[in-house]
Amino acid sequence: MAKKKPYFAQNKKLDAYNHRARHFWTLEEAEAWLKSEGGGTIKKRNAKVVYVFGEPIRVWGEVLNV
Repeated sequence: MAKKKPYFAQNKKLDAYNHRARHFWTLEEAEAWLKSEGGGTIKKRNAKVVYVFGEPIRVWGEVLNV
């Protein structure tokens, strides 16, 4: 099984044709891409664990707004 990229960045454009999202290995890469896109949000995989009926569910947590 391939290792998954831990950071997810999406720009803040609301138009469906301009709204983009990408996965990155580092926070610095994600931040640089968002600055070139005009800003947005970066989230991290498994940043938080929520327990539902005793089972752990890992969720994306918001890390940074650019």
